[in-house]
Amino acid sequence: MTTDNTGNSTRLYRRRNVLKSGAAGAATLALAGCIGGGDGGDGSGGGGNGGMADSVTVPGIYDESGATSDVGRPTAIGSRDTITYINENDLFDVSIDHPNNDYAYEVPQAQQYYQQYTSESSPPLIIGWGTADTEALAGTVADDEVVYVSASYSANLVTEEFPYNFFGNLDYTSQARAHLRWIADNDPEATVGFIFSNTAFGRSPVEGGKQYAEELGLDVAPDINLPLTANSATTQLRQARDQEIDYLIHQNTSAPMRVLLEDRQDIYPDLTVCGLTYTVDERVVQQSPDIFEGVRYVNAFRTFQGALDSGGRGAEIIEANFEREGRSMDDPEIAQLNYVRGVIHALLALKGMQNAAEAGNDVTSGPNVRQGMFGIEDDDMFGLAEPFSYEAGDRRPTMNGRLFEVTDGSLSFDTSVELPRRDSWIGL
Repeated sequence: MTTDNTGNSTRLYRRRNVLKSGAAGAATLALAGCIGGGDGGDGSGGGGNGGMADSVTVPGIYDESGATSDVGRPTAIGSRDTITYINENDLFDVSIDHPNNDYAYEVPQAQQYYQQYTSESSPPLIIGWGTADTEALAGTVADDEVVYVSASYSANLVTEEFPYNFFGNLDYTSQARAHLRWIADNDPEATVGFIFSNTAFGRSPVEGGKQYAEELGLDVAPDINLPLTANSATTQLRQARDQEIDYLIHQNTSAPMRVLLEDRQDIYPDLTVCGLTYTVDERVVQQSPDIFEGVRYVNAFRTFQGALDSGGRGAEIIEANFEREGRSMDDPEIAQLNYVRGVIHALLALKGMQNAAEAGNDVTSGPNVRQGMFGIEDDDMFGLAEPFSYEAGDRRPTMNGRLFEVTDGSLSFDTSVELPRRDSWIGL
């Protein structure tokens, strides 16, 4: 069970009649008239089909068997389930085709699937996954003008160099900054350290996070590496103990997090571990409540139970998905926050295309859908997340971090941290 019941989650999706103007505005508006708009003010219907497109292809590239599949599989299921819901409940007048494959966290395989999808159907948008593969494809998707909604929250992806990348969370570095802000406010004499896998994903928040820690006046210890495939963390914990680290900020997935916490009990039980978005979920907390006790966590969207408690359209979607597929709400392998993450990815795709359709533009065009993404403004994803807004010059969806603490086997909401929206943090 989780406790995540703060904020107003009942606000329905508010679509704008006029999209923000941006660098691509003139080009996209030139395609007006392809698909007309209906009212759809609560997000329950898309624009009217002007006859030009009966379906749109939105492929998926997921990790369901590789190094990050512990969190990748429930995310993939959440996206697939929600695209089925969108099609079956007429949230969009154009049917969404969703071919998808498991790339097993292998960059060349992701690139191969991308080439396959783009050569077969010229999709306007793709739902992707990890940092290494998303960054490897970022230049290509920009050249091909394909919107790429991924589960990588690398700050590098929202720079001007990669204008077609979008994600739905606080970026990795700012997740670390949220933890650091809390530490500085509550334990200003503390020493902090960063532990992470030596991958593009693992390294992504470290440099910017350390800079902010120093700005806050916190002592920063040398970095510690913990591989995604680690089966022991004794050496790393001895390093943390010897460096007298009070708070260890961990960028990894839930499997190495469990390894770290299991060894912490014997080597350095006084250490507080602060996990970023993929390190903690309801499944691992329920399986190992004792070792997760006291762990801190950050995210910008709700836990699974928090999503259900929100009472909004997002809760309705999740409940309908589980009923339709015969899934158990008591199975934390799927009924967890990573499933909510997948739902949000599908909703981002939907809302970008809805906005394009409402502007009278062809939703099979990547530039049109990109412009539609900028129509997402102060949108809480049907009650599932902190409000997201995208602008042409700033594609960071939010600067608000939701901090949680594991207490008595529950992932409990603690407080929110609102970070400054500094231009100097774009890409760092």
